[in-house]
Amino acid sequence: MGWSDAYVGAHGYKVAATAARNGASLSSVIGAPSSYHKCVGIRPMSASLFDLAKLNSHAQLFAQAATDLGFSCAGDIERFLFKSYGRAIREIPPANRPKGALFFLAPPATTTALASPTSLKSVLLQVQADIDRWLYEVPADLAGGVRQVAELTSNAKLQMVSGAWTPGQAQFLSRQSGKCVVWGNGVNANVFVAGDSYIESPDVVGELPRGLPRSFQSLSWADGEIVYEFAENQLNDTTEVGIWRLPEEFLLRPKPEKLMSVGLGRFLKVRMAGYHNHEDEPYVENEGRADISLVLYNGQVDIIEVKWVGTALVAKKELENDTSIKSALRKDPKGWVTQYGDTTFGAGARQLAKYFKTGKYHRAYLAVFDCCKPTVGRKHECRAIDPADVTPFDCACFRAHRACVDPRKASKSSKTGRP
Repeated sequence: MGWSDAYVGAHGYKVAATAARNGASLSSVIGAPSSYHKCVGIRPMSASLFDLAKLNSHAQLFAQAATDLGFSCAGDIERFLFKSYGRAIREIPPANRPKGALFFLAPPATTTALASPTSLKSVLLQVQADIDRWLYEVPADLAGGVRQVAELTSNAKLQMVSGAWTPGQAQFLSRQSGKCVVWGNGVNANVFVAGDSYIESPDVVGELPRGLPRSFQSLSWADGEIVYEFAENQLNDTTEVGIWRLPEEFLLRPKPEKLMSVGLGRFLKVRMAGYHNHEDEPYVENEGRADISLVLYNGQVDIIEVKWVGTALVAKKELENDTSIKSALRKDPKGWVTQYGDTTFGAGARQLAKYFKTGKYHRAYLAVFDCCKPTVGRKHECRAIDPADVTPFDCACFRAHRACVDPRKASKSSKTGRP
């Protein structure tokens, strides 16, 4: 099948009145030949793919291409696919799911924002219904709504296979446009970023109960997901290596913040989008030690302070048996435990401000793990920073998250959902 004439005529598309998000016309990039490897003018595979030093980090490899497209990081694309797209697909009956459909994925208007599965569901149904009529651009948060960016003509339909697009055609479209293209077929989905294959998921629905696939586990500090996941899946460990002394009493081991800090550092290494490396408790001149100094792929250095609220056994009672400890908790816990409440948030913010004044850090994060007994309304949350606690710095440079920890067995906890 030949390709001739100008791009629009040859590829069989009419560009819609709406332009691409960056204002550029899509008339020169829409369409994919059946044998696209023979076409001239294809941009070669990015050199970074052959930079072996970068192959150890999937997010790092695609970081620049993602940010060039307006995403805050490559993890934004992963979160869209598995938290919005996958859940939306789950709500659509199998017979109505995309069948070789594709669309351009645009960055959200608000960093880390995501479309609700219910809202995205109707969009995906429309994309499938118009599979042979229109190409759509879909913002990750649906802000401003979806846009028809190109109309298909009869020539374009000749490139379809049994009324559907192929992954190869989606990749070609991504390569020629330099954009992010999502291709879906049932529960299968592929994502291409600037022409390179970023994600190939055989089942975006089946993977949801287990969380993100191992190779695509990047989470962000911005929305708190990284600390919430850590609290739910790591700090609920009730074995001897965990933070709990008497989990049934919601009693922590002495000085649990050290265990939390070390565990969080390990968790960041495999789960955080843009992670490069971290150091535990770096020394900050004249101010003591923070918990974690985090270095991102782009050279940005952030500071993390780990705090907790709840009840912990004091160190001098560590060797006491369970019976004695429980008796003390019922009668008079004074001298047996240390307790911290929500004043920890203010204290932690003030401490971060002291570290921040060294000028070494781009952002400061306060992770407060709530280890109290569950109560109505207790939940994960991003807490507002009191400007008085971080003066003279801008509150935008600081973020505080409460992450609730439940030491109950996973089978029991999972029935109640997140706090």
